Parts: sequence; structure tokens; C-alpha cells
Amino acid sequence: MPRTAHRPLEVDEEKLVLQFPSLDRKAVGAFFTPAPLAERTLALALQHVGGGPLTVVDPSCGAGAFLTAASRLRPGVRLCGLELDPEVARLCQARVPEATVRAGDALRDGLEPLLATIPPDHQELWVGNPPYNGTSSVLKDPGTYARLRALLPLALMPGTSLRDDFAFFLLVAAHRLATRPGALAFIIPASFLDAFMYAPLRQSLLETLSLREVVDLGPGAFAGTQVRTCITVWSSLPGPHPAPRFERRGIGQHFTPEPPEWRLAPTAPEASALDARWRERGEPLTRLVPVSLPGVKTRFDELLVDADPERLLTRVKDFAATPEEALPEFAKAHGLPEELLPKLRALKAGPPLEVDASYIRPFYRYGGARHRGSVPPEARAYCYLDRRLVPRGDHRLRGPYDPHLGAVKLLFNVRELPLSAALLEDEGCVHDHRHARFAPLYVPQRLRDEGLGLTRSVKTRDELGPLVPNLSPRGLAWAERLGGPLPAFQALVRFLNGAEVQGIWAPAFGASRVVPVPLAEE
Repeated sequence: MPRTAHRPLEVDEEKLVLQFPSLDRKAVGAFFTPAPLAERTLALALQHVGGGPLTVVDPSCGAGAFLTAASRLRPGVRLCGLELDPEVARLCQARVPEATVRAGDALRDGLEPLLATIPPDHQELWVGNPPYNGTSSVLKDPGTYARLRALLPLALMPGTSLRDDFAFFLLVAAHRLATRPGALAFIIPASFLDAFMYAPLRQSLLETLSLREVVDLGPGAFAGTQVRTCITVWSSLPGPHPAPRFERRGIGQHFTPEPPEWRLAPTAPEASALDARWRERGEPLTRLVPVSLPGVKTRFDELLVDADPERLLTRVKDFAATPEEALPEFAKAHGLPEELLPKLRALKAGPPLEVDASYIRPFYRYGGARHRGSVPPEARAYCYLDRRLVPRGDHRLRGPYDPHLGAVKLLFNVRELPLSAALLEDEGCVHDHRHARFAPLYVPQRLRDEGLGLTRSVKTRDELGPLVPNLSPRGLAWAERLGGPLPAFQALVRFLNGAEVQGIWAPAFGASRVVPVPLAEE
């Protein structure tokens, strides 16, 4: 017997944050969905399910924006929701009384009891705005992670990992729909459409379901954030389907995802032509410039970074001389917040600290596209670069090799928009900016020719060979035509910041490929 529909309780989704002060939505990636956006998503998805019995499933239902929209757009439909926070789940149940709402974790088997209630003759429409907090809590749960990782039967891209909650939600929903008729419509970060790291996930979904709709919402769809988001709609219904439709700023067109990136967006013909021509006439930036590293990440800037080198050295000396029981007084004297005491105690737990003034290095807070072309003087600070205090190799010192020496470095980013480049012509360390790398103008010969892995087996700097230009053989010939290695690095900065890269190539390939640099004379 069909459930009786009730008038949904009107709720301002974003005002929920005021009702639940304990809800750290940044930590859990929870941003409640405006009603118009939920209805738009449902309307798109409902076009791709039949007219028979239907259950709508929201695995991260929040206050019920999608369940409410479903009850309005498809009266009498069966509604199921799961919400991590019990208080929010109770509000959702009150708002949509006809729904079956439970508190639980969709990524840790919380869905199974809910899904068991769905009649076998129902299609399923999975909808929602799953959390996208960047680093899922399941990474600390090996069993859960292994189970979720097994849902993606493809190798990940080199240097990447599967770590986003929204990716796990997509895999769970797709796995369910692989054996049942229905559709899937999630609001997720727009980086999913073309980012390098998500290529295996895109490929897996395309092999499991039929992509039907993509809507690039751009930034600002949710209050309090400028994250670019999108709607993707998938179907598991049998039969031939037309090419998926892509929409941005109200303009739609059909397209076909293609290997190897499986981008879920159309590629401009002029971008493809430019990419092909540059590849024919040159080589990828990371091959042209063989040695590059991420920037320094101290993980404790409050202690290890300062605008004044003398003040920094004094602070580190005081820290070394302070016994653990006196750390609260040390923190107060140096203006460090009380919440940093656990980090201070953790550093104290290691071997004794011997302070060396030579560890004070210039430290440039590179700002990516904000510092396009060059790094301004005001970005300069100082860091205390000590292997003992900077964990996990984030100091970027490699065995006997110190990549921070040398006055000229090319700063650039790969597979992250916006692409940009700058030339740093002062010796020092570079701050770890998102996906950015620094490439010294000169590097030891064996590192250039054999790679950074060599530093694991050598004991002395001399074993690495003399300093040579950090360019491939083709790059050296190109540099000779330009007048030397420095003019070549300067030309790279101009090229990467130029109109063709920024206006044509990067919008199509900047998030998924390393830019090819044309070297042949036109």
C-alpha cells in the first residue's frame, strides 16, 4: 500500500549549522544543499528512470533536501535516507515523515539494513550531495578502506591515492546499481570531471553505468564555499543510449568520453590540435626539465617559520632548551596557541635537538597563480630546515643532495588549474603550494640522468657528479639556440603563462596532462 504523502517541513538547509554547533562540517565535508539545486538534480535524474515502482535513496541525506524534492516531483515514491549525525537524521525524519530515515555511516555497512527494505521490483534512484572533505576518515580504518578500494578494479594513477569520501560514495552506489535497474545523480566536486587522479574512477564508472548528464555548476553553489561543483547523472537501465549531454552556463552539447583520461567534458577541437602539434614538436615539461620536487612543508610553521631570522633562531633555541614540563610557558612566551602543545610535546619526544644557525634558510611563500612570472619580495620569510623537526621527508633534502641551494629555480604546477609558472632568482626554499614543484636551474649530473632515486644509495655529494643544466638532451639543444639555460627557463615561464596555454590548452587538459613544450623551430 502506498505511503500517504505529507507536506514537507520547510527548512533552510544552511541554518542547520546554527542548530548543531557540534557539527564540524569542514571536517566531515558536509554542506547542506539548497532546495532549488536539489530539485534541479532530481529533475535531471527522473528523466532517466521509468514510470514503474521507484525507491529514492540518499546515502548522506542531511536534513532531507533531496528526499523532500523527490516527494514533490514524484509523489508516492518510496524514500530512504541515511545520515551520519543522529540529530540531523531526526530532523530529516520530522521534515519528511513518509521517508525511512536512519542514522548510520554509508561507508561502514550502515546502508545494508536500509537497502534490505527495498522491494525487489523497484528501480532505485540514488541521489545526494555526498561529503567531499579531501581526506576520508576511512583511511584510518584498514578493513573498510580495503573493502571500498576493491570496488575500483583498476590501478590508480602514479603518485595518487583514493582518499575522497565522494569517490567512495560513487563506488558504493555504482556497485549497487550494477545489478539493479535505476539511476545515480550526485552533486560532487567538478575536479572529478577531468582531474588526473580520478581517471581510473571515471573509467570504472563508464564501464559500469551509462553516463547521461553532466552539469558544471561552477563555484559558489553552496553558501560559504567557492568549490567548483557539478551534477553527474548515470543510468543502469538496459538499451542503447545517446551520447551524454554536458551543460555549462546554460549551454549544452553532447560529447563522448575518450581514453586515456576519460574526461567527462567536451574537448575543444582547437585544444586537441594544439596539444597534438606541441607533442610532435617538443616534449612534456617534466621530461624537458628532469629534476623537480614539491616545496617544503614544515607541518609546524608556527614554530619553524618567521619573517625575522633572528627571532626564529631564538625561538628554536628556546624550544631546544625547554624541558617538556615547561612547554606551556614556552608557548605562552612565544605567542603559540595552547592547542599546539601536543605538537610541541611530540617533537620533544624525539632525539635531543642540536640547534644549528646554518639551518635558517630563506623561505618563499609561493602563491601559485598569484605570483605568476616572479615571486614578490614580500613573499620572503625564513624557515628552520632541520630533518629532525620536519617529518616524512617534507624538508625535500635527498640524501647528500640539497636541492634548495642555487639561486635560480623554475616554479610550476602540473595537473592543477590554474596553471602558472614563476622564476625565483634568489637562493632559498619554496613553500609547498598545491601541486606546485620547483626545479633548480643546475643539478648534479647523475641526478639529471638517473633520477632522484639515486640519492638513496649514495653517501656523498661528490658521487652525484658536477652541476649541469637541468634540461633533457633536446632541452639542451633548445637552450643553446636561445642563449643558455637561464634564457630557456625564462622562455618556459613565458610559455606556461602565455595565451595559448592559459586560454586554449589548460581549460581542456590542464587538470589531467603535463603540458608539452614545443621546441622545434616554427
